[in-house]
Amino acid sequence: MEMHSMHSVILTELGIAVFDDNKCVKSFPFSNPATQYVEIKKEQVSLNELEHFLTNLGSIVVVNDSSLLKLLRKKSIEADIMDEKKIETIQSSKLRVLVDSGFATNEGDARGKLRDFALSLSSSRVTEISESPDLHIIQAINTLDEIDKIINLLSSRVREWYGLHFPELDNMIDTISGYSKIIMAGRRDDLTQNTYLDAGFPEEKAEMLSLLQKKSRGGQISDENFTIVQSIAKQILDLFELRQSLEKHIESQMQLIAPNISVILGSAVGARILAKAGSLKRLASMPASTIQVLGAEKALFRALKTGAQPPKHGLLFQHQLVHAAPRWQRGKIARAIAAKAAIGARVDIFGAGRNDTLLEKLNIRVTEIGEKYKDEPERPAFQPHRNEEHRDRRFGGDRRFGGGRGGEKRNDWQKNKRKKFGKRRR
Repeated sequence: MEMHSMHSVILTELGIAVFDDNKCVKSFPFSNPATQYVEIKKEQVSLNELEHFLTNLGSIVVVNDSSLLKLLRKKSIEADIMDEKKIETIQSSKLRVLVDSGFATNEGDARGKLRDFALSLSSSRVTEISESPDLHIIQAINTLDEIDKIINLLSSRVREWYGLHFPELDNMIDTISGYSKIIMAGRRDDLTQNTYLDAGFPEEKAEMLSLLQKKSRGGQISDENFTIVQSIAKQILDLFELRQSLEKHIESQMQLIAPNISVILGSAVGARILAKAGSLKRLASMPASTIQVLGAEKALFRALKTGAQPPKHGLLFQHQLVHAAPRWQRGKIARAIAAKAAIGARVDIFGAGRNDTLLEKLNIRVTEIGEKYKDEPERPAFQPHRNEEHRDRRFGGDRRFGGGRGGEKRNDWQKNKRKKFGKRRR
């Protein structure tokens, strides 16, 4: 068939219109403008009615949107993109296009419908972002860290309070969970060796605690006070259970949403890095140098300001490979981990699945660093920041001690002044 005409297919916020020169020949209004418009932009919709109409039309079409162009080309419809001037003209006369297409009765009606579209689109985007699974991981890891703070705060309080009744117990039991279980078992006089065994202590320690219990120098505790102490101990044990369930939840979600980050950094460290970045998308856009110092912003800006040594790692210090390495190797290992984490985040954001080669290459690189830098190097002498070198010239030095320009003359003048008028009284 000979192509004798050209039609323009215009995607608007309220629907799709087909124009022949300046006349609308067919329009396809959206029943749900915000949803359908986004689906076209994401190329996740099938435009059967439009495709059937253009196929029967038998002409070359030009479109004003690249996403719509791709959808039409997938259906073997010969189409091309409009030139920029024509797209700008359509955009500047958007209200008139909507009226001519039949999507609005007049320009006032078109303006109102565009406003409703914008409100609906922003609402749907907020909902979409709120449902993002990586944001739920961020909330979970922040909750985990806050639970740790609460447990530490309550544990110090309950140790001090119950320590008035059984002070010898504090130095013998390190774990707060074990300490809380003993409190839940009863007062000092009600405790037996089986109580300590049930709390998870070995037999030798249980015998020692029983002996200390008989020789304890703690005072008695009233029923009202002991009830409150037991209530605090119960809250601590409940928080430990909640913490364990949160850890399992974070681990499962990290393996599902960010498997490569989870493999390289571990679930807990990976989730904290994710929380510091703000989202998986932001983390994927960060370079390795930024990921390396996430969590050490204060030290970084202090180094930039004073000229001190910049930080070698931030949250990555919690990584087992960095934490266990010698001090002079930690910066290099942290950079290697950050480099692989940056690649892993980009793989995760596109949902390409787990890539085991990243971890293998990381282990090889860490081994190379360990072999190459076995011995501690000599630390170079501290080089002052250039701002410190030129501080006297920039600010006139410390004028109280004659620094800067004219300092010597000023000191001589002050000495002569004091000889003439005497020492200044304060």
